[in-house]
Amino acid sequence: MEPVEWNSSFLIGFQEVDDDHQVLVRMFNTLVTNVSKGTSHEIIGQILNELVSYTAWHFRHEERLMQTYRYPGFMAHKKEHNDLVEQTVELQTKFHAGQQTINEQVINFLKEWLVHHILGTDKEMADFLMKKQ
Repeated sequence: MEPVEWNSSFLIGFQEVDDDHQVLVRMFNTLVTNVSKGTSHEIIGQILNELVSYTAWHFRHEERLMQTYRYPGFMAHKKEHNDLVEQTVELQTKFHAGQQTINEQVINFLKEWLVHHILGTDKEMADFLMKKQ
């Protein structure tokens, strides 16, 4: 399990969203580190809760920006957000019920989604927002 190494390729050029993304990457890396070390179920659960909560907050933040600037890709972008929230809340629920572990497959899913979303969908959104400022 490898953490995400933050670098300039993740910068989308919209500072407040870039700041949020840096927090998300740090939180994800904290999860990876603790899962790799075999930290207790309770601590990993707390980290997972914080990651899910912050992700939902961040998505609402992005959605407010998209609505403010009338981003034409809003509905598709929001659907991506909704799909991930649904998947992570299900994962969180199963984890706390003892029905799911945070394993390499889960970490890879979260990492792939985080990287793909920032480098793809969010960069497209930021390009539009920057032109509207």
